[in-house]
Amino acid sequence: MMTERERARIRRAISLLRTQRAILLERLEEINENLRRVPNPSRARRELLAARASIREALRLNAAAIRLLRSVL
Repeated sequence: MMTERERARIRRAISLLRTQRAILLERLEEINENLRRVPNPSRARRELLAARASIREALRLNAAAIRLLRSVL
């Protein structure tokens, strides 16, 4: 049995993860806009692509963490 305090902590963690998700999605949008402006074979483009891959992985992990925490409630 979970205490109300533990439930509240989990709800707070889910809330923080949702905030993080919104920030990551915003950053992903910015990177996609920048990719449209950067010339194709360039170092800047490679760095943007790497950042985009990293953010996508962070979003995947974020979603998994939210699912896991919800399942505990």
